[in-house]
Amino acid sequence: MFTAPNNIQLIYKLIVIFLYSYFITMWSIPYVINRLRKYKYLVEDKYKKSKKKIPTMGGIAILVGVLVSLALSQILLAREDLGNLFIFYFIVIVYGLYGVVDDLFSFKQRYDKIFALLILTFPIASLIRDTQLNLIYTHFEIGVFYSLLIVPVYIMVVANMVNLHAGYNGLTQGLSLILLITLGIKSYMIYGIDNLIYLVPIIGAVIAFLPNTFYPAKLLPGNVGDFITGSAIGAFIVVNHMLWFGIFILIPHIINFIMDSFTILIRRKADVKFGSLRKDNTIAPPPSMKYKSLKFIICSWFNLTETKATLALYALTAVFCVIGLIAF
Repeated sequence: MFTAPNNIQLIYKLIVIFLYSYFITMWSIPYVINRLRKYKYLVEDKYKKSKKKIPTMGGIAILVGVLVSLALSQILLAREDLGNLFIFYFIVIVYGLYGVVDDLFSFKQRYDKIFALLILTFPIASLIRDTQLNLIYTHFEIGVFYSLLIVPVYIMVVANMVNLHAGYNGLTQGLSLILLITLGIKSYMIYGIDNLIYLVPIIGAVIAFLPNTFYPAKLLPGNVGDFITGSAIGAFIVVNHMLWFGIFILIPHIINFIMDSFTILIRRKADVKFGSLRKDNTIAPPPSMKYKSLKFIICSWFNLTETKATLALYALTAVFCVIGLIAF
C-alpha cells in the first residue's frame, strides 16, 4: 500500500497524475479518430437513422493516457510506490492489449479468452496482503489459493461483465466511471487517500474520453476500452479486499452477464444481436427478445431513446452503488 509524509503531499501527487492522464487522453482522441478513420476501423452506429459509421477501438486513447501518466508519475513517486502502481497497471495494460487483439481478430472461442486472461492476471497476487475469504461471520485463510485463483478469476469475470454490458453510446464508459468513483469513495472510507493512487490514472482517462463516446458518439471504446476499465475495476476491488461490496455494486452487470451468457449458450443468432430504431427514435428490442440483455429488457418495458436508455442504466447502477456505500 502507499505511504506519504503527509496527506497534502499525496493529494498533490494525485491531482498531478490525474491531470497527466486527463490531458494526454484528451489530446490523443482527435489523432486516434483520424487514424482509425484512415485505416477503416469503423462500425455502424446502430441506433441512428443515418446509420453512419464511426471509429471503434477508441479505447486506444484511454490506453495512451494511462501509459503516459504512468511514465510521468516516476517524477513524483517513491520507488516502492511506483512499483506497486506499475504492477497494478500491468494487469490493466495487458487486458487493454488483449482488447486490441480481440478488436482486430475477433476471437470467437470464449474458453481460449478466459484461459489467456486468467494467466495474464497472476502478477496481481504480489499486491494481495489479505488472503482471507470472508463468508458472513466466518473467515477462511486460504493463502496462495486466494491470490492465485480467486483473485485472477474475479478480475477476469469483472472485465468480461463490463465488456458485455455495452451496446449504446457511452454505456460502458459511463457505467465504469460510476463504479470507479464509487470504489474510490469506499476505499477512502476504509483506508483514507492512500490507495486512491491506483484509480487516478484510469479515472482521468475515462473522464476525458466519456464526452466523445456519449450520444451522439464520435467514436466507440471497442473491446480495448472496455477491457481496460473493466480490469481496473476488478483489480481495485481485490487489492482493497472489497469482494462482496464489489459484487453488490456490480449486480446490474451480473444480471446482464447471466442473460447474455444464457443467450449465447442456448439460442444466440447473429441477426438478432441488435435491436432496431422506431420512427420516433425509440429502440425496439430484437424480435421476441431472442437476444436477451439488460439494455433490451428496459426498452421492452418502456419506449426509450438511446440516450434515455443509457441514462436509465446509469441510474440503475448508481442506485446499487449508493446502497452499497450505505449498507456495506
